[in-house]
Amino acid sequence: MAISSYILEQALRQLRLPESALRQFSIAQELSNVDGRGFPRELFQLSVPVIVRGLLNFAVFQMRRDWIYPAWVHRQLDPDDVSFVARAQNPIFVNSTNRNWTMLGSPHGKHEAIVDRYGLATPLPREWSLDIWLLTDEGFYVPSRSSAPRQEYDTTAPVLRTLHSAYGLSLTQEHFVGTTNNRVDVLFQKIVVRNNNVDRRRVTLAVSVRPFNPEGVAPIDQIASDGDRFVVVNGVLGLVLAEVPNSILFSSGDRGDLAELLRHGHGPQAPLRSDPIHLSSASCEVGLAHGSALYDLELEPGAERAFHASVALGTERVLRSVSARRTWRVSYDRRLQRHREVWSGEQAAGAQFTLPDHSVQKLLEANRLALLQLHDKDMITPGPFLYHHMRYRDAATMCRALDVLGFHGRTRAVMNGFRRGQTRDGFYRGPDGEWDSNGAVLWIVRRHYEMTRSQLWLRAMYPSLRRAGSWIMQQRRRSRRTNNTHAGLMPMSLSAEHLGTVDQYYWDTLYSVAGLRALALIAADCRNPEEAADWQCEAEALGSDIHSSLTEVERRLGMAAVPATPSRGFDESAIGSVAGIYPLAVHDIAEPAFRATVTKLRQQFVREGGFLHPFIHSGYNPYLTMQLAHAELWLGNVDGAWEVARTILRQSGPPYSLPEAIHPRTGGGSMGDGHHGWAAAEIILFIRDCLVDDRGNDLRLLEGAGPMFEGHAPVASLAGVSSKFGPFDLKLTVEQNDAVHLEFHPKFFTNLAPAKIEVRIPFPVRRVLPSSPSHVHGFVSDGQGTRIQFSPDVRSVLLVR
Repeated sequence: MAISSYILEQALRQLRLPESALRQFSIAQELSNVDGRGFPRELFQLSVPVIVRGLLNFAVFQMRRDWIYPAWVHRQLDPDDVSFVARAQNPIFVNSTNRNWTMLGSPHGKHEAIVDRYGLATPLPREWSLDIWLLTDEGFYVPSRSSAPRQEYDTTAPVLRTLHSAYGLSLTQEHFVGTTNNRVDVLFQKIVVRNNNVDRRRVTLAVSVRPFNPEGVAPIDQIASDGDRFVVVNGVLGLVLAEVPNSILFSSGDRGDLAELLRHGHGPQAPLRSDPIHLSSASCEVGLAHGSALYDLELEPGAERAFHASVALGTERVLRSVSARRTWRVSYDRRLQRHREVWSGEQAAGAQFTLPDHSVQKLLEANRLALLQLHDKDMITPGPFLYHHMRYRDAATMCRALDVLGFHGRTRAVMNGFRRGQTRDGFYRGPDGEWDSNGAVLWIVRRHYEMTRSQLWLRAMYPSLRRAGSWIMQQRRRSRRTNNTHAGLMPMSLSAEHLGTVDQYYWDTLYSVAGLRALALIAADCRNPEEAADWQCEAEALGSDIHSSLTEVERRLGMAAVPATPSRGFDESAIGSVAGIYPLAVHDIAEPAFRATVTKLRQQFVREGGFLHPFIHSGYNPYLTMQLAHAELWLGNVDGAWEVARTILRQSGPPYSLPEAIHPRTGGGSMGDGHHGWAAAEIILFIRDCLVDDRGNDLRLLEGAGPMFEGHAPVASLAGVSSKFGPFDLKLTVEQNDAVHLEFHPKFFTNLAPAKIEVRIPFPVRRVLPSSPSHVHGFVSDGQGTRIQFSPDVRSVLLVR
C-alpha cells in the first residue's frame, strides 16, 4: 500500500469507522491504484476541495435557511423545482444542477471573472461575489429568488448584460474585465435602474458583497469600509464604488443576513431597526461577514440612474502588494470603449469568417473569445474557475482550435511551456495514470508545424519530443511484463476520468500511436531520416498490437467495436475510442471496428440533448458530443454529423457558455466548470472542418457546410484561413444577375500547394465561367449542390445558377 493511502486509512481508523467501511475503502483505493501509488494525488487535489466545500455548504445552508444564497441553492432545496435534489444522509451539498456561468476576461489577462445566470459576479480567484437587490414599497427583488433574467453577450468583445424586471422597474447589469496600465485585471460593473411606471417611484438599490459563489460558501472573515466608496474584504481592497452610497452596512453570521434585515426592517429610505449593523466593519469566525452599499433613489416616470463599481482580480497575496488604485473608478464608458478597441485589434490578428447562418456565426465568434480569454501566456486552461490549470489533454485540443483560427503565436507560446512539465524520463507529466499526454503533445506539435512550417522552432523542440517518444516505448515494454494486460498497449491507468477506474484504456494507446506517427514525421521534417524510420516502425508495431487486441475483442463480444478497454463490454465509455477517428485519424488500424463504434454510440447513447454520459461527466457532454459529430463528418456522413452536432448547438445560445456537462432536466450544468474551454474548442473545430478539409493531398472547401447555407443567401467569406498548405482567402458573393462570384486567393507555402482544390457549392450550377478555362478541371451538379474542381492557380470563377 502506498504511504499516502496508509496514512489516510489510519486516519479513518481513528474515526472508528466499522471494519466493513474500511474494507470498502481498501477496495476503492485498489480500483484507483496506479503503479502502486494508491489514489492519484491529482484526484485528491480535484475532489477534496469539492467535498470540503460541500460539507461547509451543508452546515451553513441547513442552519441558516432564511439567508439569500445563489440561485442554485434555493432551486436544489425546492421540491417543486426540477433542480430539487433529495438530501438523505449525504452531508455533502454541491451544485449539481445549475453549474452555468459565463467568464469575462481580457485578451492578455491572467484571471477571469464569472457571472452566473442571475447576474451574481465572482471576481476570481477571489471567490466572494457581488450581488444586487432592489427594495421598493411593493416588495424586495432578489435575482436568485426570482425567475432567471435574460442575458445578452457581445460576441465582438466579452461584455455580458443581465436584464431584470420587477415592480415596473428594469434593472440592467453590464460586466466586463479590463486590464489596467499596471497589469491588474479588473472586473467593471455598470448597474442601471429605470422606472417604467407611470408614476414616481422610491427605490433602494443594494450593491452587496456576498460570502457565496456558484459553488457555495466563499468565506469572508473580515469586511470593512475605507472611506465613502471603498470596501476592504479580508484585508484587501475589494469593492470600489464610483458613486458615493447613502450608507454602507455590514453584518455577520451571528447578526444575520442583511437581505433579511432589509426585507423585514424597512421600505425605501426608512431607518433601519437593527443598530448592530450600523458599523464600519464586521468580522465572522465562520466566514459569513458581508456588506451592502445602499443607494436611495427617487425616479420620475421614464427616468433612470446608473451606478458603477469595480473589483480587482487576483490572489489576495498578490493584491496586497499592489497599491490601491482609486482610478479604477474612472469613466466606465471610456473603459468599455478601450475594452472594445483592444479586443477588435486582438481578433484582427486571426482568421476572419463570415458565414451565411447568423446563429453559427455567433457561435464561432463567442467561442473564439472563450479560447482567447483562457489563454494565459505560456498556458491555456480548460476553465476559468475549477479548471484554471494546465492539462495537456485539454491544451492539445484548445491549441488546435487556436491554430485553425490563425492565432499561431498564442499556440506556440503554450507549446513552449510544455517542456517545463516534462520529467527526466520524458513524460509530459499530467495527473498520475493519464498516459495520453505524451501522445497529445507530439500530435499537436506536428499539427502546429503543418500550419506554420517553422523549421527552427521544430528543431528546438525535437530533443524534448524524442524523449517523449522514448517514454511511450518504455511504457509499452512495461505493459508487456505485466500480467492481465494486452501486450504492447499502454499500461493500466485511470486515463480520462470519464472512462472509469484503473484499466488498460484504448484512449491512452490511441493517443500514443498518433504521437509516434507524428514523431516519425517530425523527425523527417528535422532531417533525421533514420530516426524517422525507427519511429515509424514503432508506430506500426503499436498499430499492430492495437489491431490484435481488437481482433480478440471482436471474438469476445461477437461484434466489431472498440470499447473503452480490451476487457470491458460496450458501454458509454466507448466514447473515448472515437478519438481514433477524430481527432487522431488512426482508425485505419481497424476501420470497420471504429466505424461500428460511432454507429453504435449514436444509436444507443445519443439523445435529443446530445451524448449522455451517466457517470462523472453526468449529463449531455458538449465536447464528447461534438467529437462524435466530428467523427461522422470525417467518415463522410455530413447529414449525420450535423444531426448530432445540433443537439449541442441548439443549446448554445446567449450567453454562449457551455458547462462540461448539461443536466438533462434543468438545462444547467451538472459537473465541472460552468464555462468549459474544451467544449468551446470542439465547436470551433467542427465549424472550421465543415468549411476546410486539408487532411489529404487535396484542399476541399465547404464540404460539410451545406446546412449553414440552408435558407440563407450563398454568401460567405473566409479570410486568412490557415491550412497545412498555407493560408488562403475564399469569398462567395451574389452578383446582380443572380450569378455567384467565387474568389480564391491562396498564399500557400513554397512547394506545398495542394494537388487540386475542390469546392462544394450548396446549390445546383448550370455553367462555370472561370478566369482561365485551363484552371477548372470540371464540375458535377446534382439536385442539392455542385462540386467544382480547379487548380491552385484559379483566382475567380462565375457560377451561373
